Amino acid sequence: MRFSKYRAALILASLALGAVLFYITFSVFGGFKTSIAFNGGIRFSIILPAGKGKADLDAAALKAGIESPQVKLSGFRNNQYDLEIGASAKEKLEKEIAARGEKLAGGVTEEIEKRLLASLGVSAQNVVSRETMAASYGDELWKISFWSMFWCIIIIGIYLSFRFDLPFAMGAAFSLIHDVILTVGFIGVARIEPSIPVVAAVLTIVGYSINDTIVIFDRIRENSKDRTQMSLKATMDDAITQTLSRTLVTSILTLISVLALLLGGAESLRDFALVLIFGIVAGTYSSIFIAAHTVQYYEEFLARFRR
Repeated sequence: MRFSKYRAALILASLALGAVLFYITFSVFGGFKTSIAFNGGIRFSIILPAGKGKADLDAAALKAGIESPQVKLSGFRNNQYDLEIGASAKEKLEKEIAARGEKLAGGVTEEIEKRLLASLGVSAQNVVSRETMAASYGDELWKISFWSMFWCIIIIGIYLSFRFDLPFAMGAAFSLIHDVILTVGFIGVARIEPSIPVVAAVLTIVGYSINDTIVIFDRIRENSKDRTQMSLKATMDDAITQTLSRTLVTSILTLISVLALLLGGAESLRDFALVLIFGIVAGTYSSIFIAAHTVQYYEEFLARFRR
């Protein structure tokens, strides 16, 4: 197959998709969904009595004066739910309590817990855990996430520079950046809450994508040795064609496994699985249509200065 014939259209399509995803994220939704892991807040893990569920916890939270509570099922077997309260809702409650002149011996977290337990009609033993996260903790997580991604791509690029050469490292780096940008855009459009598992999913996608890319690069190198008279485009197209079935079969089997995680796994793994599914598709696409073609453009750019 002559993939190189459509390389410009394929790369432009990826750039257009990325632009659309980020446009929707910021113009339609006003940015990424907030997360207490990155923006600060409080999380309660509560076991509800039989017969009570998400609607009851939502109603109890609103009755307790909690603004925009986020309720998630975290344990199906024991009817356990996570209630997340954002930093803005927490600050609003603190101001309301302070305005009434009330003193909080145990802080706003204890006051919220008392109100919730009273509204639900359960005891403190039903509260499995309570976490308070400061906004500064979220800032640190953002920095760690960014630099983890940055150094991951840089180290992979250095490794490929030694294993292949610089043009291939450039192609792989561009392919990985492509996958990360599209996946982050998908996270915004799908209203997935940024969290540690989501960051782990993005890093997993980087590793998955580079594995497929290296397989194709290896075949390109083998073809280059055996067919010295062939053009770079023809050599790369043949390499992609020869590895296409392996790439697609691997991706499909991986998608089936992740789909099982999405359908049968815990609610807390849903976002992780969704990000992985999109990232696997994006990574497979970039391995076939982006990485090698970026190498072609880079080699053609250098060739102009060698004449």
